[in-house]
Amino acid sequence: AKRKKKRPAVTAAEAAEAEPLVECQSLLGKGRSLVAASALSVGCRPLAGIKKDINNKRETREDGLCAPIVPPTLIESMRTTRCTYCFQLIDRRNSSPTNNVLHVHCSMECRNLDRFWKKEQIASMKLISSRKISSMPSPTVLMCCRILAASLTNPAVMAKCNELCHNEVDDNYANTEQGRVHLNIITQCHHLLLAMGDISAAKLAHDLIEPSPILAFQFISRLSMNGFSICNAEQKALGVGVYPTASMINHSCRPNAVQTFWLSGSSDHHYPPMLQITMCRDAKEGEEVTISYCDVSAPRHNRRKGLKTNYNFLCDCALCQDTERDDALIGLKCAGSCNGRVRSSSSGLLSIEHTWDENKQYHCEACGYSNFEDSLKAITKLMTRIETIEADLKDDSVHDSIKYSKSMGQDLKQLFDLMSKSYCHPQTSWYVACSSDVFVHWCANALNHISDEDEQLNICHQALSVLEKSRNATKFCYDYEGDLTWLIKRGMEAKLRLFVNPVDFDAIRLVQGVRRDLMHYYPSTDEIISSLDETIRAYSYS
Repeated sequence: AKRKKKRPAVTAAEAAEAEPLVECQSLLGKGRSLVAASALSVGCRPLAGIKKDINNKRETREDGLCAPIVPPTLIESMRTTRCTYCFQLIDRRNSSPTNNVLHVHCSMECRNLDRFWKKEQIASMKLISSRKISSMPSPTVLMCCRILAASLTNPAVMAKCNELCHNEVDDNYANTEQGRVHLNIITQCHHLLLAMGDISAAKLAHDLIEPSPILAFQFISRLSMNGFSICNAEQKALGVGVYPTASMINHSCRPNAVQTFWLSGSSDHHYPPMLQITMCRDAKEGEEVTISYCDVSAPRHNRRKGLKTNYNFLCDCALCQDTERDDALIGLKCAGSCNGRVRSSSSGLLSIEHTWDENKQYHCEACGYSNFEDSLKAITKLMTRIETIEADLKDDSVHDSIKYSKSMGQDLKQLFDLMSKSYCHPQTSWYVACSSDVFVHWCANALNHISDEDEQLNICHQALSVLEKSRNATKFCYDYEGDLTWLIKRGMEAKLRLFVNPVDFDAIRLVQGVRRDLMHYYPSTDEIISSLDETIRAYSYS
């Protein structure tokens, strides 16, 4: 018999010319999955070439960009600063703030292309004035309304939605807290569609609830399990969207592909956020294409809790079973002050019911100390405070005078010092890297809100000092194929160095290298690429 010739790996440049690079297969224990139809190389866009879509045209463009099933929706905190259609930044510094803004557009083009905004805005104001709702509808409510309304003119929209996976529930689910939340979403959707005058779509919403709410729960489950959180390059959440083709790609804690979102930027034609999948590691023919559904740099109990809560499964990959690496990620310091390495004595996978293992599972290899209850509680308390501040920094509705106040920076610096000096090893701990990251981000953004040069330099020096102290932990947690966070952090460090020393040629070369690597995943018009270009132009001249 003749030996079958192996097809050469497909490069990014050849992707658009090739046949579909992936095929849908049913894998044991995973359901529908996307598998490489030929060997894929780093930088390849595996979804390029898929031709069937919900409009019988293309599900993805020739460049591999995936279109959403309906236009995505912004999260509440972005509604006054981002275009509701293309998600581009809008300069509204001179605009009066309002609590009842649902849709703002960056241009007349986006305003005309957005067929949902006017009805949604008028109907929402009507419901608020009649006190049927107390605030503007959530992104999930708007997404449900759009899918139901769009399915009336294009039945393929609902057909695509029904193909998405969902959790199986029974009638008792309605009595659970999550069940009541989901039921309330569809009820609000029904009221909003009625107020919009879309009687037929409102009837679809009503039919999901009556006579049994099982269909409503399945509908919401499909959206929550298959929806994507649309983020910019700095992983700042902007909105939510459903991309049917990409939703078939399964999770891995060490994925071979990365999902990024392309905004229309400064292009002549504006469009809703598009999803791009790019290979970050080579994949053999027949190998599954995977992405990450969570922050895979985090310790195992964080990852598993997030996956169980949001997607109702537990990952059991090789990384999740690597207890030695997980102990290093947690990075507990010996509370007995011997500076020994703290290890977990448990074996197998951890339960997701607990934030931490029981105290008896941790012990110091040097002195045998095993009472880490106070340390674990302290770390949890510090992380709660850090996450609260981080949420405020990412919330565009919080005024800059609060975000970048001196006291906010001092709080973050103190939290980092406590984490790195008292409770966790600065060599490997994710908690050290995380607390460092939030403080450095605050410093980088605070520079734009401070006019005193001496104070600016002081902030830069503090940020660079923290970066140096946490460098090993940050590299240990984030430096692996496909984690763009590491590139973003390196670029931010280079900018801070250049602010202190404009002729730091190594820093300029670092910015250029970061830009080159990010161009594999983002278009040249992306906000992060434009920012790096501006830095290169400014300091190359210096």
